[in-house]
Amino acid sequence: MKNFLKIFMIFLFIGAFASCTSVDSNERGIKKNWGGEIDMTTTYQPGLSIGLHWMWDDMITFNVSQQTIVEKYDFNDKNNMETGVEVALDYSINPETVAKFYTKISSPDVKLAKTLKSACKEVIPQYTAAELNLTKRNEAEEKLATILSKELPEFYMMFDRVQLTDVDIPKNISEAAEKTAKQAELNKLAEAKVVEAKNNLDAAEFDAKTKAILSQPAMLAMRQLEIQSRLADAQFEFAKKGVSPYGENNVFGDVSILKGFK
Repeated sequence: MKNFLKIFMIFLFIGAFASCTSVDSNERGIKKNWGGEIDMTTTYQPGLSIGLHWMWDDMITFNVSQQTIVEKYDFNDKNNMETGVEVALDYSINPETVAKFYTKISSPDVKLAKTLKSACKEVIPQYTAAELNLTKRNEAEEKLATILSKELPEFYMMFDRVQLTDVDIPKNISEAAEKTAKQAELNKLAEAKVVEAKNNLDAAEFDAKTKAILSQPAMLAMRQLEIQSRLADAQFEFAKKGVSPYGENNVFGDVSILKGFK
């Protein structure tokens, strides 16, 4: 009898443990029975739910706190220039209709992305990229908010906020600017090469002109006279000292061009 009581208490404990489930503070729950049907009448609030049916039923929970989806699209702006935009949508699941949400929306992220893209496709082409960056971003966001606040409740979701977090420079403008910058760099490099080549040419021309001048007969004669003058000066200095410019062992004897010098 005692063994039976122990076994009974064990099974009772297991049953009590298995017959309860909980919902977190930022969640709402719905019941899905063992046959796969959804209980559309009850939304479970945060806390502990107790019942023997949880031994075979399942609790499906949904995060009903604010969430954010960020998408990036390419659209043609008002000037028909392809422009990239990044959009952030803050939303939440309606906590009172999570059962309807579950039965209607199989892929929430996909549905949100499509809805957001459709709204942007309608609004973005009304503005230029410059306006979206500088003067009319708030106006565009208000238009997006108007569209989304009407469409999201149809999917049992609540709209909180939408923002254009980034608007790119149109691609053809950025590409043209990039090409211009590259061309400017190439032009600068080419100018440097031209200056370098001119400097080298000037130096070569100077050397050529100098050599041409020095090779002329008059210049050669002047250089010969200059050499002869320097040689005469040297002989004069040696003669004053009574020394032969050719050394003591000169085989030609004492030769001086300044004969008669005393």
